[in-house]
Amino acid sequence: MPAKSKAKKTSRKKASGKKPSILFHADASDPDMLYFSRFSAFDPYLAFSHEGKKIGLSHSMEYGRMVRESGFDEVLLLSVVQAAAAKRFKLPAGKKPDDAQIVRHIAKSYGIQEFKVSPRFPAGLAFQLADAGLKISPDMGGLFPGRVLKTADEVEALRKGNDASAAGFRAVRKALSESRIKGDTLIHQGKVLTSERLRELITLAALEKDAIALHTIAAGGDQACDCHEAGSGPIRPNELIVVDIFPRRPEDGYWGDMTRTFLKGKASDAQKKLVRTVKKAHELGIKLSKPGAVGGKVQDAIQAFFDKEGYKSIRDTPEPEGFFHGLGHGIGLEVHEEPFMRHGAPWKFKSGMVVTIEPGLYYRGLGGCRIEDMIHITPGGNEKISKAPYTWEIA
Repeated sequence: MPAKSKAKKTSRKKASGKKPSILFHADASDPDMLYFSRFSAFDPYLAFSHEGKKIGLSHSMEYGRMVRESGFDEVLLLSVVQAAAAKRFKLPAGKKPDDAQIVRHIAKSYGIQEFKVSPRFPAGLAFQLADAGLKISPDMGGLFPGRVLKTADEVEALRKGNDASAAGFRAVRKALSESRIKGDTLIHQGKVLTSERLRELITLAALEKDAIALHTIAAGGDQACDCHEAGSGPIRPNELIVVDIFPRRPEDGYWGDMTRTFLKGKASDAQKKLVRTVKKAHELGIKLSKPGAVGGKVQDAIQAFFDKEGYKSIRDTPEPEGFFHGLGHGIGLEVHEEPFMRHGAPWKFKSGMVVTIEPGLYYRGLGGCRIEDMIHITPGGNEKISKAPYTWEIA
């Protein structure tokens, strides 16, 4: 946006002294709604802001809990608002207003002519409101840019999420340590050890840490070269196993995210070199991630390091290889959120950001290796939030 235009907008806001109103129709699965409300709701509901106040609408069954637990400044009983909206629109006796009519009533009552909404706002409701003459403005830049900087409480929640990831890695390490090699399979507790079984063990371990691990990756051999492949079938001895655990805490909606690479048996020289190189890249990525550093430049530095070590990359093909994904991403109420570390990314690190550092190399026939940790950017550099050993070769 040109500076002149931006200055005009700023001056208008200062002149009015009013903050733009925000509108939601969502449940707690919407990260912006959860950030706005701090309330865990299973069903979608309406919430909005007016001159800086946060206001939620609630059924009687949730009203008390919303008053007690949410971050709303005011909670309106939905039945009362419905009755007022029905009267405004002269609805027949017994007919309840729909969501569009409720929002239009709210807008009239509070003198709101425009709502800013998330890109995730229901399209059908947006069209209804626009057809009725209410201005609905999707904010593609993000309703809450402040989400990128984490508070101490948020960092602690992310730390707890990573504790659940670490518990999952302990379960994997235990299963691999207890397994015996039989031909080209691993036998654990009398059964062939599979990716599916590893995910079961990880899920149970995460649950014990009050987190839910879905879509966990436990992929061995060439399966790991498709870096979002969850993995299936038997875990093979002497093959690299990429395990990526990103559990979510239902209590507050924050995530953990860590990756480790394992191998049961004896690693080849090529496998050892691959893991050693990825670990060095991981350490370099953490070292370079500090206030003022540009995410895209850190990505490029890791790519240059891999190139120097002789690990070439091929991107944007059906079967990419080498280092073909972003170095990391922000994390909070979404497992992947701003800032993103990838080639050309303009983000500059600021104190308070929390990001992952996860370099990886993938070559069919050799396997894949990825190592990921979460770091909190601090005034002096960063602190590692993740805690899990890097020992990967299990005899």
